[in-house]
This record gives sequence, C-alpha cells and structure tokens, in this order.
Amino acid sequence: MKKKSIVSLIILLLCAAAVFFIGWVPFRIPAGNYGVMESKTGGVYERVIQSGRFDWRWELLLPTNAKIHVFENTPVKTVKHISGSLPSADLYSNLLEGKPDFSYRFSITVNAQMAPEALPVHFEKSGSLSQDELHAYLTGETENIARDTARFVLDKALENPSFVLEASVSDTELLRGIAAENRYPGIIISSLHIDELRIPDTRLYNAAQSAYTVYQNALKEKLEKTALAQSSQGASDYLELERLSRLGRILSEYPLLIEFLSVSKGKNVTLELPQNPKISGEER
Repeated sequence: MKKKSIVSLIILLLCAAAVFFIGWVPFRIPAGNYGVMESKTGGVYERVIQSGRFDWRWELLLPTNAKIHVFENTPVKTVKHISGSLPSADLYSNLLEGKPDFSYRFSITVNAQMAPEALPVHFEKSGSLSQDELHAYLTGETENIARDTARFVLDKALENPSFVLEASVSDTELLRGIAAENRYPGIIISSLHIDELRIPDTRLYNAAQSAYTVYQNALKEKLEKTALAQSSQGASDYLELERLSRLGRILSEYPLLIEFLSVSKGKNVTLELPQNPKISGEER
C-alpha cells in the first residue's frame, strides 16, 4: 500500500513537472533573443518573452493552440547620405555676386533597435512579423531618423547661422532636437552621429532671401498701381463708348438731327444728351 502511494506520488510529480515544462516559455527562447506568443484562444500575448525571466502560460498546454515567434532583436546600423539645396537656392544665388553655392551634404550614422517591450504591440499591429520584416522596419525608421536629424540641423543653422560653428552637436542634443522619444516610440536609438557635415553660408542665404522679398513687395506694389491706372482708363473708355452708342441710337431714330448737327457745327453748338432718353410714339 505504501509502495503504491509512493508510485502515485511520483507519477503525480512527473505529470506536474511535464505540465510546468510545457507551459514554461522562457526555455523556448535562445539567450539574447526575444519571443512573442500568439495563441488561438488569447491572441497576441502582451508581454514579451525572454530567456532568464520566469513566465508560464497555460495556452501552451493545448496542442496547436499557441506559437512563439522568436526574434533576434539586434541593433540595426544605417549610414545615410543626404544632399540637396536650400529652398529657391538657384534663384537667390543669381541675385548675389559670385553666385554662392547654397547646397548641403550630410553623412549620418544611426544605430537603433526595437524596444523589447514594444515587440508584441508591433507584432499585433502589423498582423504578423518575420525577422526580415522587423529588420526592414528598423532600417526604414533609422533612415527617417537621419532625415529628421539633417532637417533639424538645417533649420537651426537658418535660425542661427553660428549654430554649427559654435559647438559640435552632441548625440543628446540631436535626439532632443528631433523629439526622438515622442516621434519614435518603441525604438531604442543607441547612437546618432553626424560623420560628414557641409552647410552653406546661411547668413548670406538669409540676406539674399530678405532682399528678394523686398524686391517682390516693391514689384507687387508697382503692379497694383499700374493695374489701378489701367482700370481707371478702361472705365473712362467704356463710358465714352456708351455715350457714343447712345448718340448713334438717337441719330438713327432722328435722321434730321444729322442735318442740324452739320449746320450747327460752324456755330459751335453742343448737343447735350440725356442720361436716359425716353422717346414715345406721341412725341414722334
């Protein structure tokens, strides 16, 4: 009897160990990797799974119910080369002697990776996610970070031409300048560095832009005055045409007036036309 009890206890312990082993998920994740569990009964598990941290899920006890997607969440390094010219650079350059160059060039290196706790949310949002898709997503985000960095530096240089010359821009200042925490939630940017920087003379650019604005305002004022003068002359011409048109209608109705005007021409007689002549049948 005692022997049977011991055997039953052993069997019970083995079953408990098997249940614990099946539901214990961290052992399924290689060291340094992360897992996202997706089940038919509960959908995407909101907590990322990683080795070394206790996590037991009952969903794994049901055969074919749950699947764990494993990701190598290693940092992605992107070197982005960005070049171009400031807005209306050619137009402003032609206004200045020597036609200065208002082009810019950047080479920016970004290292970033997905925050582990953001993996389940991103997995669910995308509908599914493979290792290649995760890498492509991070590559796209690092390129966006580089573009935002270049735009931030250009804006600051236009606002304060001595910005780039006063001090080297640190990673911290760049991250704060592009509002990385708000703009890229769920992304850990481990480094952001400008390797190559060529900024045009923004002080000269601002001067040319200001001069062109003054020129445009003066041209606009002159065009408005010309248009006003032409519109006044046009109104006078229109009224003259209306007067002659009324005269033609009256002469066509009263041919005798033509003879009267011919006779009175030498006597300097002026025919005054009514504003709204009304000729009735009885007056005829």
